Amino acid sequence: MENKKQIYDWIDKNEGDLFEISDYLWEHPELSMQEYEASDKLTAYLEKNGFEVTRDIAGMPTAFIAQWGEGKPVLAFSSEYDALPGLSQDKDATEHCPVTLLAPGHGCGHNLIATGGILAATALKELMKDKGMKGTIKIFGTPAEELCIGKPFMAREGLFEGVDAFLDWHPSHLNRAAAGDTNAYFNVKFHFTGLSSHGNAPWNGRSSLDAAMLTGHAIEMLREHIKPGSETSPSTINYAFPDVGNSFPNVVPATTILWCVARMKNAEMLADVLDRVTDCAEGCAKATGTTVTREVITATHDFIPNLRINQLLEKNLREVGVPKYTEEDQKAAKAIQKTMGVKETGYTGEILETVVGSQPVTDSSEYSWFAPVAFLNVAISPSEDSGWHAWTSAKFAGSAVGKEALDVVGKALASTAYDLLTNPEILDEAQAELKDRLGGKTYESLIPAESRPDLDTNRDIMDKFRK
Repeated sequence: MENKKQIYDWIDKNEGDLFEISDYLWEHPELSMQEYEASDKLTAYLEKNGFEVTRDIAGMPTAFIAQWGEGKPVLAFSSEYDALPGLSQDKDATEHCPVTLLAPGHGCGHNLIATGGILAATALKELMKDKGMKGTIKIFGTPAEELCIGKPFMAREGLFEGVDAFLDWHPSHLNRAAAGDTNAYFNVKFHFTGLSSHGNAPWNGRSSLDAAMLTGHAIEMLREHIKPGSETSPSTINYAFPDVGNSFPNVVPATTILWCVARMKNAEMLADVLDRVTDCAEGCAKATGTTVTREVITATHDFIPNLRINQLLEKNLREVGVPKYTEEDQKAAKAIQKTMGVKETGYTGEILETVVGSQPVTDSSEYSWFAPVAFLNVAISPSEDSGWHAWTSAKFAGSAVGKEALDVVGKALASTAYDLLTNPEILDEAQAELKDRLGGKTYESLIPAESRPDLDTNRDIMDKFRK
């Protein structure tokens, strides 16, 4: 326990630097693939603190890998830093109050995720350096989590190979070690091309919109033949038409985009559904005399849960304790709940027992195919009913509660990593569990080799709101 106390003491003394970075990220939110300031701030801190940093990873300028130490085990921490559109919020308000109307905001708390993993990794590094301990620390800076882009492209490049365990976390309305699975996910655009003509002579044209709409109908029919999944992790397909090519009804549109996302129980099912949706698009293009090309934006695997490593994380969370919710924190939490029209309970401070369950889609699932993942939830929102991916979450992510959560995260994740360093049998047990759950399956990227990250995603929006 003496060494863990050294970790706690270092965090208590040094966490202020990362609090400042978290505040900066919250005040300067950047959307997916446009996180240039966030990446610069985080990598500058890491280099200042002795990590070797490699930037521009897997074709993404805002992605990075930071490393310190040598030899086994290799323990990896995660850093995410993209914001969400339209979620600007005054952190002191208990009702919807944008700082800048329609501007981005950290409605998922990624300003905290960005700094929490780095805080834990740096505290562990300082202990290892002081005690002369062998092992390697890696930090993966992964952009565009909200679009599930960063980690799948990094995984396709083999960058997670050789890691022995991952330590990750996410703000929540719960305090727990989350040994949950997730659905697999794809995000695909179908680009239809036809032939434009005057609406007075439509027979001279070939409507790309007809092809796209027909594909939408085909997808609706396809739903009946897809297994429904579960109540907590349903199988879903959604689509939209973001670009019809022209705005005049008296012109047959030459170009139309159908944008489709899907969530399926596992990677095998997802790959099958993607093939079937592609068949729908190609068949509808042929039927309408048009052509179609497929753009795979991203695709993720299902999350492979690991009970053993998360039981260890739960033990450390109970030793650290939950955030210190002040009277002012509780007052704000109840005010938010009143605004949302839900029961005014405030923060319960409960730590849930670790069980295998389900959690939302995340590209952190890619980690889980390479090594066991310890995944921590720490409550910054008072209840599920008070909203997520919403202005309420943005408020808490910028508040004092967020900093209290960072303190807990740093200590719990660093302590868990220390236990893995000093008790290799636990790591062996967690890796054996992963092997058993995989059942002989190995990681195969769901993203075609020719696909590249779309670096222009959200660029036009960010150009409007950068300070």
